[in-house]
Parts: sequence; C-alpha cells; structure tokens
Amino acid sequence: MTSLEQYVSNLPEVYQPIFGHPELSTQVSRFCDNRLTLITKVYRALAERLGRPLQVLDLGCAQGFFSLHLAQQGASVVGIDLLPQNIDVCNALAAEQKNGSVHFHEGRLENIIGTLGKNQFDLVLGLSVFHHLAHQHGVATVQKLLNSLADNISVGLFEMALRNEPPEWAVSQPDNPRDLLEGYAFVHEMARIPTHLSLIKRPFYMASNTYWFLNDRLGQFSSWSDSSHVFANNASEKTRRYFFGDERIIKVVALDKGTPARCERNLREYANEVAFLENPANLFPHPGLICHGRKANQAWMVRDLWPGALLVDAIRQEAPYDARQVLLDILDQLARLETAGLYHDDVRTWNVLLKPDGHASLIDFGAIGTKKEDCEWPYDLFLSFMIFAREVLEGETFVPAPIRTPSFAPDDFPAPYNRVFLDFLEQPLDRWSFGSLRALLLQASQNDGTSGSLQGLSLILKAYEEAYRIKDDKNFLPEMSSLRAAAPSAPSASGELQQTAEAQGNREKPHRCPVCGSP
Repeated sequence: MTSLEQYVSNLPEVYQPIFGHPELSTQVSRFCDNRLTLITKVYRALAERLGRPLQVLDLGCAQGFFSLHLAQQGASVVGIDLLPQNIDVCNALAAEQKNGSVHFHEGRLENIIGTLGKNQFDLVLGLSVFHHLAHQHGVATVQKLLNSLADNISVGLFEMALRNEPPEWAVSQPDNPRDLLEGYAFVHEMARIPTHLSLIKRPFYMASNTYWFLNDRLGQFSSWSDSSHVFANNASEKTRRYFFGDERIIKVVALDKGTPARCERNLREYANEVAFLENPANLFPHPGLICHGRKANQAWMVRDLWPGALLVDAIRQEAPYDARQVLLDILDQLARLETAGLYHDDVRTWNVLLKPDGHASLIDFGAIGTKKEDCEWPYDLFLSFMIFAREVLEGETFVPAPIRTPSFAPDDFPAPYNRVFLDFLEQPLDRWSFGSLRALLLQASQNDGTSGSLQGLSLILKAYEEAYRIKDDKNFLPEMSSLRAAAPSAPSASGELQQTAEAQGNREKPHRCPVCGSP
C-alpha cells in the first residue's frame, strides 16, 4: 500500500474525489464537478480581468479537490483544513504535482481569517464549512468573520448550508443564508447544489466588494447604493442594489426579502424594464441591455450607463437647465409611448436624466407599462405631470410624503405655461393626451400667459395646496380623496436606479374628472 493509499484509508470520510486517482474515489460522499464548473468560470474571468494567475485561499479544503484543480490552471493556492488526516492526503497529492503552486496547512478557519492581510488573496473558497462555525460559535461570530474576510479579498465563493436541513447543526443557521454575507456589497446566488445529506440543495454564492459576476460576465464596480435617489426613503425595503462601473449600471433585486407585495412589485418592474429595453420598436433612445436573468431568490440586469445627472440632483445643486426643453423632451417621449399603448407611471425629477447636451430623457424603464395611471396620488397621469412640470419650472422638488404636494393650480404656473395648462384642462377628457399637451406647449409664446375660464377652480386648488402645506401629515391623506383621479390605485411600476417612494396603497376613488368634477 502506497503512502497516499494509507492516508486515504485513514480518512474518517472520503468527502471529495481524490485528485488524479479515480481508483481511490469509488466511495466518495460528494461529487464536485458541478461546483468546480462554477469555480472555474469565476476563476478564469477574474484572472483575465487582472491579467495574471490568481492567489487562492481554500478554507476547509477537505481532500484538496478544488485547490489542486485551480493549481493545475496556474493559480497559487493555499488550502486550510482542521483535520490532520485531510492535510496528509492533500500534501501527498501536492507532492505528485510537477506544475503549479499549492500548499496545505492544518488550522482553524476562525484563526486563519483573522491573520489575513489586505489583497493577500484574490479568490477565497468557503464551501460548506461556515455552518459548522455557526453551530459552534453562533451566527454573529460567523458574520463578523466573513465581514473581516470581505475587507481583504477580491472575490469569495461560498456554499452555505440551510436551516431546514436534517442534521443537528441546522437549527443554528440563520433563516436566510445571505445574512452571513452582509459585509459584501455584491452577492449573487449562482446555483443550488445537491448534497449527500438530503434532497435539499444549498445556495452557491459569488460575493465581492469590488466585482460583479452575472451571466458568466465579470465586471468591476466603483460604487454602489441600495437607494435609488435622495427621496427614496427605503421604499424598496432594502431589496435592491445598484452598482456602477465600467460605464454600466448593474441592478440586483432580492426576491427572498421584504414583504410579499414588495416581491411582487420587484418582479413586475423587472419584467417591465426588460420588455421595454428589448423592444425593437425603439420608441425613443434608451441604454443598451447587456444581460439579464432571474432565479427563485434574485433577479438582475446589466445595462449601459448614460452620462449625465438626475434632474433632482441638478435642482438640489441649483445647476442651470432649460426647463422648457426638459418639458418638451419628456412630453415627446411620453407621447411616443402613448402611441404604442404604453405609459410611464412615475414621471418624477429623479426619473429624468439631464444629458450633457442639455436634453432630458426618461429613465426608470420598469415604470413603463400598459396601465394608464400614475403610481401615486393624484393617480391621473396628466395631473401628475402638472406637479412634475411645476417642480421643473420652479426648480424645486417637493418631498413626496405623505403624498405629493398638490401643485397644479394653473394660475400659479409662470407664463406661458399657465395658458398652456388652462387650455389643456378646458379640453374634453377624451382629448387629453401627452401629444396634445406638447403641441400646446410648442405653440405657446411668452405673450400667451393670460388667465382663462378656470380661475375659480384654480383658486380652490391653491387653497387645497395651502391646506396641504399647513397640515402636512399622514392623517391628511384621506381628506384629499376629492382630488384623486378616476383610475384605481396601483403600486409603482418603477424598477431601477430612479424608483419612487412607496405608493400609498390601494384605495377606492370616485370615477369623476379630478379637475371639473364631472362624471
């Protein structure tokens, strides 16, 4: 019997295939090729990005299957395992290798992680090991260890055990294994992997504070946020993250967090955005969709990032912009959507991009759908646009809480916009369209700012606005019911960087014109 055969016979469990020795791998507990395929994809993509072989740390290396395969691909690998019998096998296998750099050491993971230096390793493997630490030391300790690891490495690949598995250690696991990876900005579940213990499959994650990996593509991000704009106020319940880098925006949506209503909304907005960006009709210029995908617990997309600034940020920073051009550009895009039976239900200053050439463009493509209503009070698309126009013209975005400020009294608009909106409101409801509103604006001149026949109503609307400003609390919301639009309430359909705050819930609304009161 060779030394290797003796070492293998001493193992309490042949957990992995014995590298290069199929004759010693007939009684293996877990086959590893599925995980090796995932690891190899990430390894090669990161190595290509960095232009060199990687430094790899294999935590809980067992019999060295993954370490030795990566070393064969040119990596410099260090494997760590608690069991001396595993390390004996690994060292015997390493001695057989003529190429590659691989070293194995006996040690406890919790001690090794605390000694790592910044950028000492590019890629770290932690496959089905941290559940043992969670059982021994608690979830908080494992979170702390993984947070420390996140600060020092480029990419981590983790297979996490689940709370609903049969062994006794399962009760010590968190309800959601993602909670262990809270120290990583980007966390993507690449697959679910079968085990030898039960029919329950374990999630396999790629996690990083520097890189994203989706649809077998790897890229680098320089910043990220879980808030879409300054007024978001946790509207997405921390279920969305936005990453920026390489002139791209990467949006990742968790489907296993937040309320069921939030999950449903996230899915709808994701589907809306993908459908619009893939639409060959090309109703107006939009960023290119690079890739997208969805699994049970997550949805994502990668698209081009346009240069420019959000209108809400330009307003807050008092940066100059051409208000008339902004309104004309947005009305043109809304009219194009309208002709195709589509509507943007969240036209807000944070959903408009000011381009370097001074033109404006709608964003938040997840807000584009077939339902002809706004996502929030006043629900009517055209009254909502009037509030938006007032903010654009006055250079102020009103805080949308508890509801949007009712700033659509026509006489309060500067000339010629007061005349434009008065003429628009005097039209029969069945003639209201963004195309007709844009035509009125194109025809208007500075001398067109005259009062019209709706001065009395304008006075009433101004009184409502003043009342709202005085009594600015959530209890005021039911008192505004007389100003609601004729369509039923619906959740927001925004689905990306420029989302709005939560809609105020589904409510019954009178089926009357919100301006003249007629049925």
